[in-house]
Amino acid sequence: MNRIKGWWPEAALVAILALITLAAAVGWTAGLDLAVRDAMFEIRTPVLYWTARVLNYLGQGSILTWAIAFVLSAYLYWRSRDWKIFLPWATTFAMTYLITGPLKLWSMRDAPGSDLPNAVEFFNHAAEYTRSYPGGHVVNAIAWWGVIVLLALKIRPVPARLMRWAPPIIVFCTTIYLNFHWLTDNLAAIAIGLFIYRIVHRLYR
Repeated sequence: MNRIKGWWPEAALVAILALITLAAAVGWTAGLDLAVRDAMFEIRTPVLYWTARVLNYLGQGSILTWAIAFVLSAYLYWRSRDWKIFLPWATTFAMTYLITGPLKLWSMRDAPGSDLPNAVEFFNHAAEYTRSYPGGHVVNAIAWWGVIVLLALKIRPVPARLMRWAPPIIVFCTTIYLNFHWLTDNLAAIAIGLFIYRIVHRLYR
């Protein structure tokens, strides 16, 4: 990632997140979200479903990304005995929770797979699951695979672009296909994930 003077990219990502959140909260994007959800149901097949379920683990924080990044951090610490090598891991862990968690609790949005007729709405007190917005899987995929690449490059050359961007693209598509998240959940997640990615890489690259 090239260094860019100033913080306008981060400010732009915050503005994009605010705009998507406003649009989803007031219902401007409800028709689009519902149309995408219905389209995913129409193309559901067993083979595609289970393929998507497996690939979706690329965005699972605790199962894959946290563990891989922590192991790489531990290995680099063993080589250098410099505790600061854990800072990218710790910063990403803290930012994903402090940004994504409160938004999920505040928005109270049900998942697309819900049977409720108003599942797409925010502040849905009738929903059983109210943590759809924003899409945590996509946030994890962008932020954590960015950290994994950052750490892996300190050990040996890796296909950085493929490792950095293939998982987020796959997770974006699979979570929508599986009706785990609305389209706008994942669009907001892209803004959050890129924001975290840029902050971590500004500080620790």
